[in-house]
Amino acid sequence: MLPGRQRFRPGREPVNPILMNPSAVWGLVQKGLLHMAKFISLLIGRSHQRLIGFSLWLLAFILSLSLLAVFAAHQVNATMVSDARLKLDPLLRLRANVLSTFDEMAAQLTAEPCTPEFHEQLRAVAFLPDGLNEFLYAPGGVAQCSVSLNFAPHALGVPDIGTDAMPIAFWFDRDLAFMGLDGHIGTIALNGPFGMVIPHQKYPDTPARWMKHEVVAVAPNGSFWHRNGTQGVHSHQRGAGATGAWLPLHNAAFYTEVCDDAGLHCVATEATLMSLLNSAGLIALAGIGVSALLAMGVAGQAGNALRAYWSFEARFQRNFTRESIICTYQPILSLSTGAIAGCEVLVRWRDIDGTVVFPDQFLPVVEKHGLGRRLTEFVVQRAYEELSRKVPPHIKLQVNFNVFPNDFDAAWLRDTLVIFENSGSRFSIVVEIVESDEIQIEHTQREIEALRRYGVRTHLDDFGSGYSNIQHLATLAIDGVKLDRSFAMSSDGSLMSKMLANAIEMVHAAGHRITVEGVETEERLRMVKATGQVEFVQGFLISRPLDIDRFVQFLGEQGVLGARPRLVA
Repeated sequence: MLPGRQRFRPGREPVNPILMNPSAVWGLVQKGLLHMAKFISLLIGRSHQRLIGFSLWLLAFILSLSLLAVFAAHQVNATMVSDARLKLDPLLRLRANVLSTFDEMAAQLTAEPCTPEFHEQLRAVAFLPDGLNEFLYAPGGVAQCSVSLNFAPHALGVPDIGTDAMPIAFWFDRDLAFMGLDGHIGTIALNGPFGMVIPHQKYPDTPARWMKHEVVAVAPNGSFWHRNGTQGVHSHQRGAGATGAWLPLHNAAFYTEVCDDAGLHCVATEATLMSLLNSAGLIALAGIGVSALLAMGVAGQAGNALRAYWSFEARFQRNFTRESIICTYQPILSLSTGAIAGCEVLVRWRDIDGTVVFPDQFLPVVEKHGLGRRLTEFVVQRAYEELSRKVPPHIKLQVNFNVFPNDFDAAWLRDTLVIFENSGSRFSIVVEIVESDEIQIEHTQREIEALRRYGVRTHLDDFGSGYSNIQHLATLAIDGVKLDRSFAMSSDGSLMSKMLANAIEMVHAAGHRITVEGVETEERLRMVKATGQVEFVQGFLISRPLDIDRFVQFLGEQGVLGARPRLVA
């Protein structure tokens, strides 16, 4: 087989080489996801709101203007059809008169053709009140006499319209001099041996000056003869062919055509856009203005709906899943050993555009919609999967989870945290009560005691902020207290920095283990350690929150063997 040529087996489709390369497929998927993320970020970004608002208005304006144009087009079409039917009415009446007159001639003309008695009978028919008064006798298409004259036989020739299916034959625009009507042109209709001259018809005037019409007589083969109106309209209509049902427009003009039942006479109507604008320009401008105002209202409503749908709260509720949760781990340093004793599990949420969102943005939504328990369950499951799989088995860690006061239920927490029992004694669990809401003392005390029986310790988180107070220190049998980061992060000499030592002294006096959060400088670490009353510290000086891989790397580099902590970005 020649190089570069694939073998083709009959009955099998050739395989796309891209589908045989998983990395190429994954590359295409990533490109698609990237484009989707960019599009979603365009929808949710505040900087694009004005552009989105204008786009919605433009879309609504185009849509409303299109609907208005369709409505106007159908109104124009209906008016044109109505006018064409009005012009067709005289022809329908004429057709009825011609047929009835032929019936009368067949009944009344019993005398010998072209005799005085025959002429008398013809005159009697001519006096009928139907507007028809010029008759002739023309057997085989050869005229021999009229109402009052006998003349030399005159062959009418091949009829313009006349077939076996149509017993009445027509000759259009013929010279009538052979009948003694010098200088007259007329249409002759012949049914059997009897014929008549069709008089010229008067048509009602068109009330609308923006349309033109043409009345034509049409032969079965498509040939036609102009009868009235503006010549060329029928030809234009035939050239337009079938127009769209929504917008019956062709070459900047509207066309309609209405014919009688036999298809013998048709009225074609034409209205150009220019003639419409000249006649109804102010109405068109008013329509554009109405469309613009309507578009503003529709765009406003659509914008509000779009903003509501893509608001952060709505996005979070729609996409709050276990897969969207990200766990990070902030190391906790033991001051007594100088080693990393554990970590606080912190949660992030991945927005639909891939942006990582911090808890200060989504926790209010979680609390508002009662999603705290689901969030805790997701975090515990993800943390267990990552820690048990990534952290070396010989390392023992304290793992701290945050819980809202409303979710502080020992039985539920026991069921949620029981998954860590699969790891034996590798991990000891601490539940930190986030004091974002008022704590019910009696209830909380019962749950603390129940959790202690399960082997789970309880700490008060962010003491010194929110709903925390001294009564909690005195009445709750908690296992530890974490001071709010505002103490340690305050500038030297500030009131909060001076209160740090007092807060440490107060918690120590209550007999609780102390964790100081927010330690970011060497000076603050030395100050906290100098008190001799703080067991644990955490903060950016020790490490920022890390993903599981960097956290495990940090453990290997730092702490569990007693190395001095260093700042990790």
